[in-house]
Amino acid sequence: MDLLQRMNSIIEYVEAHLTDERINYKDMANILYCSTYEFSRVFSFIANMSISEYIRKRRLSLAVFDIKNSDDKIIDIAIKYGYDSDSSFIRAFKTMHGVSPSKARKNGVQLKTYPKLHFQITVKGANAMNFRIEEKESFKIVGLRGIADDKPASPDTELNKLWDEFLDNPGEYNRRLLPYYTSPMWQVAAYKNGEFSDGVECIIGAELGDIPVPEGMDVVSIPRTTYAIFTFNGLTGNAVANAYTDIVTQWLPTSSYKREISKFHLEVFPGGTIDDNYQWQIWLPIIKNSK
Repeated sequence: MDLLQRMNSIIEYVEAHLTDERINYKDMANILYCSTYEFSRVFSFIANMSISEYIRKRRLSLAVFDIKNSDDKIIDIAIKYGYDSDSSFIRAFKTMHGVSPSKARKNGVQLKTYPKLHFQITVKGANAMNFRIEEKESFKIVGLRGIADDKPASPDTELNKLWDEFLDNPGEYNRRLLPYYTSPMWQVAAYKNGEFSDGVECIIGAELGDIPVPEGMDVVSIPRTTYAIFTFNGLTGNAVANAYTDIVTQWLPTSSYKREISKFHLEVFPGGTIDDNYQWQIWLPIIKNSK
């Protein structure tokens, strides 16, 4: 199954589960053969909206016809499309349609509908991708752990404080912590113990040197792995989402490799000024495709 078929399979999955209380992001990510974290990034880039926004628009589009063509109570329609209360449904409905559900039942009221997405092949200029294949011996990363997923993370967690501090001044932060590590390079290691999960456990840190682990920090052992190492320029806007989209949609389908999902993947961010010339990397564990 190619990327186009997988994306359309995701849309069919959404359509089949619009009246479920909760659509399972893990199921959709598995269709695209990636984590839920990466799936959210890739879908947003390709569809120009988040998966949660698309689901909301489709549910509210179908709810319009239930309201217009039935005498069902508003609360029953709200529950049918995954809302916990009629008040939350009414707010969402009014935001999209500009009127309340009760007013939508009247004739002559202008309403909106968002049709089902369908992905088609388009021809455009290919993006050059800089990569190399490298086998790296086992090593350890020391840092702080946390969970990354499609939902906004709490801004007051230690993980986010650390990440924000690094982005504000990576050169100074790396210089201050350099004695703890073999290099000033920061890394994010996302790992899932061989299966895709609803949240990807991450550690933000750097390669551990031959010194004691700083108090309050965690250590993750990275086994010997063969990586496809991609180098990108610039880290503003949607740079990371665009990078993963190019890897998943362009490089993997045309390469002779597939992802090694039992191994960790890394995002590598050196110190220095973050501008258009800033270089960073994604290390994707790979194995030869047997097909």
